[in-house]
Amino acid sequence: MFSLNKIFWLIIILIVVWYVFKFIEKKNKNISKDSEEGSAEKKNIDAFKCSECGLWVTKSCDNQNCPTNL
Repeated sequence: MFSLNKIFWLIIILIVVWYVFKFIEKKNKNISKDSEEGSAEKKNIDAFKCSECGLWVTKSCDNQNCPTNL
């Protein structure tokens, strides 16, 4: 039936499983937190659509087929 030895090992196993799940949850939380910080560090750039060819550029149109560059 139930002995003190079995109850003791059952409690030890439950404690180990509990801490393993806590560790995994904390690790996943840190990974998601790091990915959110990484995306927040990305800077926005100003892009403009060329009125002639429709290409999105940051400064002047680099498209060699653009009518403004011919």
